[in-house]
Amino acid sequence: MKISLKNTPYIIAEIGINHNGYLNLAKKMIIASKKAGADAVKFQMRNVNEMVNLKKDLGKSTGYLSKDENDIKKTKKKFGSWVYPDQRLELSQKDYNEIKKLTKKIKIDLVITPWDELSVDRILKMRVKFLKIASIDANNFQFCDYIAKKRYPTIISTGMCTYNEILTTQKIFKKYKTPHIFLHCTSAYPSEDKDKNLNCIPELRKKLKDDVGFSGHGTDLIGAVGATMFNAKIIEKHVTLNKNMHGPDHAASLEFKEFKRMIDVCRRLIIARGNSKKNFLNSEKTLHNILIRKFVTIKKVKKNEKITSKHINTKLIYSSKGILPKYYFKILGKKFSKDLKIGRVLNFSDIK
Repeated sequence: MKISLKNTPYIIAEIGINHNGYLNLAKKMIIASKKAGADAVKFQMRNVNEMVNLKKDLGKSTGYLSKDENDIKKTKKKFGSWVYPDQRLELSQKDYNEIKKLTKKIKIDLVITPWDELSVDRILKMRVKFLKIASIDANNFQFCDYIAKKRYPTIISTGMCTYNEILTTQKIFKKYKTPHIFLHCTSAYPSEDKDKNLNCIPELRKKLKDDVGFSGHGTDLIGAVGATMFNAKIIEKHVTLNKNMHGPDHAASLEFKEFKRMIDVCRRLIIARGNSKKNFLNSEKTLHNILIRKFVTIKKVKKNEKITSKHINTKLIYSSKGILPKYYFKILGKKFSKDLKIGRVLNFSDIK
């Protein structure tokens, strides 16, 4: 069962947890995503009590979280040093109700990643556009089975997974006939060019016999643009108001000016990719008419004389009449139908 997408590529602005737990920031980023041209915004939802075995073992959340894009401190925590899950980054159900209201008002789709079963149920009640399974759960077959049973359209990232694991997850979703699509992904924040492995996109498409998208964690456009050339149906990218903001994912995100540029380039690439036919295009006619040469006689010729390369050559004649250079092998070896002077612009009537 395929997911229905309104655009190709379908662009998801991954706000994720870059709202830093502040509803006002989340709203600001939703509006910025819409202005940039995104089709959807994506958030993440967790219930700590469901995720953690012993809550007492959960470390204390530390590290400053910026209140807005101008709230920047000198020191930062390194990626990987944040306590997970950080409860400060969770939005309330009231916040999500406001988010749903805003996305509906400005006509942008809402996608949410659940990290536990209770969050799945909460999200489904909100009637979001799609559920999203994070890479870490793409081979969590029990969790995938729980989601697939809901028969709700689902997007699945595949970072840290093997092809065999992805195929197993696909079987789960096919079992319940649940609409889904997989995204090629590298779960490094940020991911380097050498780890993007965009060749996995056509390979994954071949193995799945289905459409494939891309979820990127780079700091520039190359992943999304390359994935578009590989015909990725979805492009997901983390966004932020300021890469220097304090929080776990800001450094691996695009600011909205860059994000808009990414969308514009990807959309144009779809047009530029065109098709695999190689024809003479209408747009090429102007230059063709200026540059094209036609066959003329370069010496006097007699009727019934056989045409050789010594008799003819192509010259600029500035006329729509005459024989095009591509017919060289068609006229070579034929005979002239009449006597011709030097400089005669050849027409097919001059040839037997």
